[in-house]
Amino acid sequence: SILRVIHSPPLARDGEDGAAALAAAGHVRAAAHEDINLITLLLGADEGGLQILRRDGTWLDVNPPPGCVTCNIGDMLQRLSNRRLPSTTHRVVNPAADRAHLPRYSMPFFLHPNPDFLIETLATCVSDKYPNQFPTPITSDDYLQERLREIKLK
Repeated sequence: SILRVIHSPPLARDGEDGAAALAAAGHVRAAAHEDINLITLLLGADEGGLQILRRDGTWLDVNPPPGCVTCNIGDMLQRLSNRRLPSTTHRVVNPAADRAHLPRYSMPFFLHPNPDFLIETLATCVSDKYPNQFPTPITSDDYLQERLREIKLK
C-alpha cells in the first residue's frame, strides 16, 4: 500500500492571465486512467478537478465536502468481483481560469493486498448470468507487474 502526496502547481502566477496560462498548459493535470490496486482512498483534495467517467461516456465532477474521503474501486477489486464492481476511470482536469493561480494538493492512499494474496474471483460474484471472466487466479504481485508492463511503467 502507498500513501502519496500529490502537488499540482499553479498554472498561472499571481496577476497572470489565467485563460492564457490554461491555453498553454493543455486540458488535464492527470489523463484518464484506472488505479491498479484494490481501492484508493482520496484525502484532502482541496481544489476541484477530479472527474469520473460515467457509463454514458460523460464526465462527472467529484467535489466532496471538506473532511470527506472519496473511495475509488481499482482493477484488483474489479477482478475479484468479476467486474460486478467496475474499476473507476478518472482524471484530473485543469481549473477554471479564475482558479488557475491556485495549487492543487491531494493525498491518495492506494490499498494493495499482500504480494502473495491470490486474486481469485469471489464465488458470490459468479452465476449463470455472470460467468467467471477471470478463471485463472493470479497473485497480487504478479497482477501488479503485469499491469505495470501493460501501461509501460515497467
